[in-house]
Amino acid sequence: MRATDLTFCLLLLMMVCVASCVSDGNAQRNESIPQGQQKHLSQIEEKEWLDYEPSTVELKGKLAMRLFYGPPNFGENPKTDSKELHRILVLDTPINVRGQTDMDRGNDRVENVQEVQLVTAKPLKEMIGKKVIVKGTLFRAHTGHHHTDVLIIVQSIDQ
Repeated sequence: MRATDLTFCLLLLMMVCVASCVSDGNAQRNESIPQGQQKHLSQIEEKEWLDYEPSTVELKGKLAMRLFYGPPNFGENPKTDSKELHRILVLDTPINVRGQTDMDRGNDRVENVQEVQLVTAKPLKEMIGKKVIVKGTLFRAHTGHHHTDVLIIVQSIDQ
């Protein structure tokens, strides 16, 4: 047997052993949890994923206004940078957004999103500070004017 064949066999054997240990560790952990709680644990471990546009989503949270620095330096020089006021939805429950395989869109997977910037021309002054339900499509931040990782193009907003 050549040295490269031996190395390959040893590497393969190590991978099988590691996979076996990981599998046994998970089984052992679940055995120590009472039967009724095992289902609850698996539900916690499974994440719910939302999709980027064109899928429509519905998000719940509190509407807030936040001040951000804009051009020319986006906060590096607050005295000369413009100030941008944006509507932010502070989510009741963090979301996870699934990435897309179409690399041209730049929509990467994002986990544990707690705030989403709203993209809308509607005046929403009367809703600031209140719980709302926003329906729309998600997209990934891609300019200096996008101040959260994920933004939503608002189709409707209700209290």
